[in-house]
Amino acid sequence: MCGIAGIFNFGTEAPADREALARATAAMVHRGPDDEGFYFDGAVGLGNRRLSIIDLPGGHQPISNEDGTVWITFNGEIYNYRELQQDLKSRGHQFRTASDTETIVHLYEERGPACLEDLRGMFALALWDCRVRRLLLARDRLGVKPLFYRSSAGSLTFASELRALAQLNRDRYGSPETAPQAIYDFFGFRYVPAPGTFFKNVLKLLPGHFLLADDTGVRTACWWDVPGEEPEEQTPASPEQIEREIIECLRESVKLRLIADVPVGIFLSGGTDSSAVLALAAGLGARPLRTFSVGFDEPGYSELPAARRTANAFGTEHQELVVHAKDLGDDLEPLIAFRHEPIAEPTDIALYRISRLAARSVKVVLAGEGGDELFAGYPKYAADRLAGLVSALPAELTRSLAGLLPYSGRRLRLALETLSIADEAERSATWFASFSSEERLALFAPDFLANVDTAHPARVLAGYLQRARARALQVSPVKRLLYADLKLWLPDNLLLRGDQMTMAASIEERVPFLDHKMVELAAGIPGSLLTRGFRTKALLKRALKPYLDQETLRRRKVGFAVPAGVWFRKSLRPMIADLLLSPEALARGYFNRRAIEQFVREHLDGARDRQKQLWALLNFELWQRQLNRS
Repeated sequence: MCGIAGIFNFGTEAPADREALARATAAMVHRGPDDEGFYFDGAVGLGNRRLSIIDLPGGHQPISNEDGTVWITFNGEIYNYRELQQDLKSRGHQFRTASDTETIVHLYEERGPACLEDLRGMFALALWDCRVRRLLLARDRLGVKPLFYRSSAGSLTFASELRALAQLNRDRYGSPETAPQAIYDFFGFRYVPAPGTFFKNVLKLLPGHFLLADDTGVRTACWWDVPGEEPEEQTPASPEQIEREIIECLRESVKLRLIADVPVGIFLSGGTDSSAVLALAAGLGARPLRTFSVGFDEPGYSELPAARRTANAFGTEHQELVVHAKDLGDDLEPLIAFRHEPIAEPTDIALYRISRLAARSVKVVLAGEGGDELFAGYPKYAADRLAGLVSALPAELTRSLAGLLPYSGRRLRLALETLSIADEAERSATWFASFSSEERLALFAPDFLANVDTAHPARVLAGYLQRARARALQVSPVKRLLYADLKLWLPDNLLLRGDQMTMAASIEERVPFLDHKMVELAAGIPGSLLTRGFRTKALLKRALKPYLDQETLRRRKVGFAVPAGVWFRKSLRPMIADLLLSPEALARGYFNRRAIEQFVREHLDGARDRQKQLWALLNFELWQRQLNRS
C-alpha cells in the first residue's frame, strides 16, 4: 500500500517540478512511512510513498523493467502476482525483486494497457513508457484505491489524495476553486459523485477506467464493467449450487487477502459480512487471528457484545474501544483537513479510531465492505418493491401517515416519504440522501440555486440505472439499484472512506467481498434470490449457515452506527448551535437562513431526526472555514 503522485507536462515539455512533487509525497507520508522514491524523465516526474507489505527489503518504488524504459509508481496489492510472475519468467523476463509491483511492469511489456485485465487486486497506478513517451494511469475495477487528477494547459498532475494534488498544483493554479454543482450534489449524495470533486477541474479517475496521456492529449476509457445478468429462465444453477459457489469464491478471496509479509487482522462489527470473513479465515488456518471492534457510549448503538461473542467463538486475539462524543469533537476538524473535503459519514470517526488501535499490532486488516452492495443487504432493496403501491396513494395521505409516526419511527417515516416518489431515479437518489430534493430547494438560497442543475443528482442515478438495463437482457429493479450503488455509493463514499481512514493510521484495508470474481459471480445471480419477503441478504445468509450461528445471521444490520444525533442534543449541542447559527455561517450566501434554523431547531427539540442534515451542514461549515484559512 502506498501513496502515488506525478506530473506530465505533455503539452509544454517543461521539466517536471521536483519541489512540487516532493511536497506532494510529503503530504502523504502517512500512506507510506517506510520509504520514499522519485523518478524523473524531463517532462515526467513520478513519486511514491511506500507502506511495505510484500517483499519488505525490496520493492522500492518507482520500479522499472530491465532496461529502464518502463517505470511504475503503484498503490495497492496484486493478489495473483506469483502466478503472473512464473509465466513472465518463462517468457524470459528478469526480476530484480519479489514484489507484486515489478510484475505489472513486465506484464505491460507483454500486453500494453490490456495488462490490466490480468490483474486481480486493488490498485491505482501510473506507468511511464519512455519508448513512446506515454503515461498510463489506471484504477482497479471497483475503485478500492482512489486516484485524483487535473489536466489543463498541457499539464497532467495526479495523486492518491486531494491535498497531495493541491501541493502539485499550488504554484501553477493557486488555491483550488470550489465547484457550486459539487456543493449542491454533496447535500444530496453525502459525497460528490465521480468523476467530480469539490474543486473545479479536479477529477477522480472512474473505477475500472484508465487514462492515457501523450503529446496528442489526454483520453480516458473503461476497461472493465460489471457483466450483464443472464435471464432467469436460462440460469441453470440451483440456489443450493449458487450458495456453494458463493462460499468457494469468498473463501478463495479471503485466502488471497491473507497473503502478506506483515501481521494481518480483521475489523469485526458483529454483523454478517465481517463475521463471514473471520469464519472463513479461521477455516483456512490463519493464525494468529486478531480482531478489532468499536462501540459507542450510547445504549442501543454499540455492537461490542455481538462482536465479542463472535470473536470468542473463533478464539481470536480481540481488541475493542469505545468512542465518545468528545472523540468526534477532537477528530472532526483534523480529519476534514486530512481529506481536504467534508467528512461524508460519522462512521469515519469510528473507522479512524479503530484503525489507530489496529495499527499497534498489524499492518493489514480485512473488512466486510461490499457484501451489502453485492447481496442486497440494505432495507431499501427489499422495500423498494412497494414503491408502485405507496406512490399511487394521495400525497396528502402519505404525508399524514408519516406525520403520525413518533420520533422512534423515523426509519419508517423516511421509507414512506421515499417510497412515495414515483420516479425510479429520483427515488434512488433519495434513499441515502442527506437532504431530499424538496429539502435542498428549501435549504439553498435562490441565487445559489440559479447557478446549479437541481436535477443533476437524479440524472446521475438515471444514467447508472439505464446502464444496468442496457447491460442485461432481463434485469430486476433490485439489480438496477445494486448496480448503481456499486458504481456510486460504494467507491465514492464507503471505499474512499475506508482507504483514507485506514491510511491515516498507516495500515492497509483489504475487502474480500470485492474481489472482481466475487462481483462477477454476484452479478449473475437473479434478483429474486437475493431477498426473501422483507429479509435482506437472504441468499448469502443461507450460504453462511454452516459457518455462523443463527444469532449472528438474524441480527438487524447496524454497522458502525455512530450516535451523532444523540450527541448533537447533548454534549455537542453548543457546537451545533455555535457553528451553524453563527453570523459567519449564515453570511456565506449558500443557504436560506430560515431553513437552517428550522433544521437545527427540529433536531435539538426532538421533533424530527435531522442527524444526517446537521452532519452535512456541520462538516461543510468546518470545511469552509479551513478553506478560508488556507
